[in-house]
Amino acid sequence: MTDAVVSFVLENLKNLLIHEVNLFRGVKKEVNLLRSDLGFMNAFLKDSEGKEANHHLVKELIDQIREAAFDAEDVINRYMAQVVRQRVRNLPKKLLHCLDHAAELHRVAEKTTSLRKRIENIYANKTTYGIEARSHGDENAEQLLEERRRDVEEEDVMGFVDDTKKLVDQLLDRGRLKREVITIIGMGGLGKTTLARKIYNNPLIKDCFDHCAWVNVSQKYKTSVLRLDILKCLGKLSDKTYNMSDEELKTTLRENLTEKRYFVVMDDVWEPEFWNKVRACFPDNSNGSRILITSREKEVASNASSIPPYFLPFLSEEASWQLLCKKAFLGEKCPSNLESLGRTLAKNCKGLPLSIVVLGGILANKEKTHRAWSDFVGNVNSFLINNDEKRCADILALSYNHLPHKLRVCFLYGGIFPEDHLISARTLTQLWVAEGFIADQNDSRKMDEIKIAEQYLEGLIDRSLIQVASRRSDGGVKTCRIHDLLRDFCIQTSSQQKFYEVLVNELSLPNRNNPRRLSIQGKIDSYERISSSSTSCNSLSVGSLFFFTSYFDHNALERAVKNFRFIRSLSFEVSNIHHSLHRIPEEIGQLVFLRYFKISVTYAYVWLKAIPASICKLPYLETIHVQAWIEEGLPKEIWIMKQLRHLYVGHGIGLPQPPSKGGHTLSNLQVLCRVEVDKKTAILFRKSLFPNLRKLHLSRSHTCLIDQSMVSEILASLESSQYLQILKLDRLTVGSLSSLSSSKLTKITVLNCNSVDLISLGKLANL
Repeated sequence: MTDAVVSFVLENLKNLLIHEVNLFRGVKKEVNLLRSDLGFMNAFLKDSEGKEANHHLVKELIDQIREAAFDAEDVINRYMAQVVRQRVRNLPKKLLHCLDHAAELHRVAEKTTSLRKRIENIYANKTTYGIEARSHGDENAEQLLEERRRDVEEEDVMGFVDDTKKLVDQLLDRGRLKREVITIIGMGGLGKTTLARKIYNNPLIKDCFDHCAWVNVSQKYKTSVLRLDILKCLGKLSDKTYNMSDEELKTTLRENLTEKRYFVVMDDVWEPEFWNKVRACFPDNSNGSRILITSREKEVASNASSIPPYFLPFLSEEASWQLLCKKAFLGEKCPSNLESLGRTLAKNCKGLPLSIVVLGGILANKEKTHRAWSDFVGNVNSFLINNDEKRCADILALSYNHLPHKLRVCFLYGGIFPEDHLISARTLTQLWVAEGFIADQNDSRKMDEIKIAEQYLEGLIDRSLIQVASRRSDGGVKTCRIHDLLRDFCIQTSSQQKFYEVLVNELSLPNRNNPRRLSIQGKIDSYERISSSSTSCNSLSVGSLFFFTSYFDHNALERAVKNFRFIRSLSFEVSNIHHSLHRIPEEIGQLVFLRYFKISVTYAYVWLKAIPASICKLPYLETIHVQAWIEEGLPKEIWIMKQLRHLYVGHGIGLPQPPSKGGHTLSNLQVLCRVEVDKKTAILFRKSLFPNLRKLHLSRSHTCLIDQSMVSEILASLESSQYLQILKLDRLTVGSLSSLSSSKLTKITVLNCNSVDLISLGKLANL
C-alpha cells in the first residue's frame, strides 16, 4: 500500500522551499540541496508504489524516508516560526532577538546537512540491497486481492430479492429494444457481484437471451483476454482463436453477437473509459440486448450509459441478522441466549455484507457462548480490519490504492471524526485546505481552493468511499459520513503512516512514534488527555489537534495552545462545557502556523469575555469558528487579517470600525456569519471592505434598535458586494428587497423576520 502521507509531506516541503525561498536567506545553499533530495525521495516512492507489500526491504526504506521527511518538516517549521515571529516584532525586539535568529540559521544549516547525509545513506542502502522500481510482484499481489474480493463477494448473501426483481424487470423490458448498458454502483463489499450473479443465474434471464456471458474485469485488464473470456462463454473458442490479434478477436466477437439477443455481465470495472474501449464488440441489434456493469465508481456508470445507475443499498437489520446466522451457525438455528447479542453484532456491521460475512466466519470458529461473543461488542470493525486473514482490509485497500494520489490523504482524513459522526462538508473542505491538501493543485484559472476541495469530496463520493447524508439547496453536499469499516481502515492506515492517532479512552495514549495529528474522542477528561498527549509524544511534531468529547473546560484549551506550538488546525467539537469559557488564551497568538480554529459546543451556552487581539497577528489564519457570545465583540485589530476567509460566531456580534487610515479591507473574506447590524453596518459595506464576500448572515442587534429604513439602507449597501451569493436575514424588519435586484444572490434565507415583501423577493433574477 502506497505511503500517501509521506508523498504528500515531501511534495509539500518541496513546494514550500520553492515558494518561500526568501525566508531561507542565509541557508539558501543547504535548503536548495535539501529540496533536490526531497524530490528524489518522492520519485523513488512513486516508482516503488505497490511493491512494499511483498518486499520487506522496500518497506524498511520507506520507513526511513518517512522519518527523514518528518524530521525535515520539523526543522523547516521551527525555522519558519522563528522568521515569522521576527517579522512581527518591533525594531527593539528584533535587535534583541537577532542573535537568536543567527543561531537558528546556524542550526538549520547543520540540520539540513545532517538530513542530507541521512538521505545519502538511504540511497546507498537502496543500491546495496538491489532495491529497484516496480516488478511483477505487485501485479501478483493485486491479482491475489482480486481473488479474495471474489471469494467474499460471491458468498450466498441473504436479501437482494427486491434489488434482483427491479433489475431483472429493467433488463427484460420488451418496450426498450435498443442495446442498453445497466450499471450497479456501490462501495467495496456491498454485494455488487453477488447481486449480479443472482441476476445472471435467474431462469428468466437464461430463457430470454440467446447468449449470456460473464467476465471479471478488475483494475488491470487486457481487452484481448476479456474478448476471449466472452467467446469462451459463447462456446466459440478454437485453437485458431487463441492465436488471433486483438483486432481479429474484436471482429470475431462482434460477428458472433450480430443478430443475437445477448446479455453480458462485466464485473468489477474501475476505469472510467472502459466502456469506450470495448463497446465496438457489442452490436446494437435493436432486439433488447443488455450489458450489466458493476463498479465502485460512479464515473464508470456516467461514461457507459445515460441510464441512471442502480445504487445498491445496504442490507436491512433483519437481512443482516439472517446472513450472520447463516455464516456463524452454518445453517443451524441460533441459540435463544445468543439472539439478542447476535442481533447487536449484526447491527454494528451497518448493513455491509462484507463485514457480516467475515464476522460470521470468525464467530463460526468461536465458542457459542455469551462470554465469547461479548468480546466483539463495540469492537466489530476493529476485529474485522485487524484479524489475521485481513480479508476486509485487503478488499478495502483495492479502492484506496486506486485513488489518485491527491485524494488519498483526503480520504484517510475521514478517520479523525468519531464513529457515526455526521460530518459537515463545509468543515471537512475547510480543514483540507488548512492542512494544505489542496495546495498547488490549482490550474491557470486560479480556481478557489474550497471549490477544488468540494470537487475532491464529490470524487470520493463517486468512488463509494464517502456517503452523502444531506445536500444543500443548490445540490452541493451539506453533510456526509463514512462507513465504520472504512473509518477503521483509515485509522489503521493513518497510524501505520504516522498521519494521525485517534485516542478514544483514558487508557489509550498517542503512539510514541510521534503522530503528526491527534484526534481525542469520547467521554474523557480533556485536561488529562492534553497532559498525557503532550508528554508521551513530541508536541512540536503535532500539526493538528481535534477534540470530539463530552465535556471541555478552559484548561484544555490553555494546554493545547501552550504545548502544541506548530499546529495548523485546532478544533473543539464538544457536547457540553464544565465552566464558562471566559477567555481564549493570549498565547494563541504564538501559534504562527494556525490556519483553522474552531470551538463548537452542542448543548451549552458559551460566554466569552473577548477574543484576544493576538489572534489577529497570525499570518496564515483562514478560518475562525467560535460558537459563543463574545461580550467585547471582535478585536479592532481584525482588519489586519488579510488571509482570513471564513468568520463564524454562534451569536451575533458587531463589527469594529476600521482604522481611520484607509486601505484596511478583509480582501480574502468569503464567509461572514453572524453579524449584528447597527447604524454603521451600511457604511462598512458601502466602503467595499469585503470585496470577495460570498456568504453573509445578518442578525438583529441586542443593543441597538434597528428599524425597517435602516435595514433597507444596509441591504442597499450590499450592492457593492458583487460576488455575494448567499444572504441570511435573522430577526429583522425587512420590507422590500428591490435594492437587491441587480445582485448575484442565488439563495436568501429569511428567519423570524417581519414585513418581508414577497413580491420584491420574487423579482430577484438568480434565486
